[in-house]
Amino acid sequence: MARSAAYDGAVRALDAQWSRLLEVLPGLDPAADSRVAGWQVREVEAHLTATTAGLARIIDADALAQADTDIAGWASALPGLADVADADARAGAADLAGAVAAARVALEGADEKRVVQQRTGAHTLFDAVRFRLIEGVVHGLDVGIDPDPIAQRLAVKAVVEILVARAPGHAVELRIPPYTAVQVVEGPRHTRGTPPNVVELGPRAFLDLASGRAQWHDAVRDGQVRASGERADLSAYLPLIS
Repeated sequence: MARSAAYDGAVRALDAQWSRLLEVLPGLDPAADSRVAGWQVREVEAHLTATTAGLARIIDADALAQADTDIAGWASALPGLADVADADARAGAADLAGAVAAARVALEGADEKRVVQQRTGAHTLFDAVRFRLIEGVVHGLDVGIDPDPIAQRLAVKAVVEILVARAPGHAVELRIPPYTAVQVVEGPRHTRGTPPNVVELGPRAFLDLASGRAQWHDAVRDGQVRASGERADLSAYLPLIS
């Protein structure tokens, strides 16, 4: 079965991020606070355990005929599942190593176009892998774990897709060096020279804003975001994942 380079890259990045988490998590204090409100390290690991185990489970379940949503739909559905995620994190077991072992086996030979059922809808397996990659990177940062560099790059690019879907247009150029530059927000299209509306920030700052760990105006004030132009305020579209 042929697999796309993009899918293989996402799977390898997810695997590398899992390895990073499994390397560092055992040395952390389970009772230490995380950046997720009300969660300690143990709850973050329990949540990652649940979503990783869920990946293996949905791969092993019967495939669906057709996907009904995508990565933007996944992000839009997350706020409605906040209470469920919190309950799972508080009641679940923090056994990420066991969940990762099962997910790695399930992913071997799995078709990236397979349609799997999640609480957020029917997704392709490719998208489901990217969801776990975003979660692994963001929640790793929540407990102070520097992400695998490739995992961080792909997670940033995937979250940028969500912003493009939420704020389509060409009025603002969003730059996240060295990873990507895209145009977003409705308004006049820029075609040449320096764009009139530019937002530039680093990958970590972008993920913090996208996940609600930082606030737009604070990040601008502190110099983490450089925004110029009357349309260069993205606060109305944030957070993207929460």
